[in-house]
Amino acid sequence: MLLFAIALGMFTTAAYATVADAGSNNAVSIEQEVTKTPVEVADLPEAVSEALKGEDFAGWEIAEAALISDAENSLYSVKLVKGEETKIVKITAEGEIK
Repeated sequence: MLLFAIALGMFTTAAYATVADAGSNNAVSIEQEVTKTPVEVADLPEAVSEALKGEDFAGWEIAEAALISDAENSLYSVKLVKGEETKIVKITAEGEIK
């Protein structure tokens, strides 16, 4: 568990955004912590693995995966490879492709 906590801390990043109101000189800064934690392919939720076995991903292999989380959402980012091609798929733990 300690190793997981250390690994999680190593891959934590922060995202910042500034939103300006076009009708005024006011700007709002939003700070939200986003974490990216590598995930072993064997440790992906079953729904994620099953979704990636669908027709749209025939011939593609999982190269790497990570869990990306903020205060409100979590998504798996999965890098797929097929020969020289690569693509990134964002998918929920329930198997919904985003």
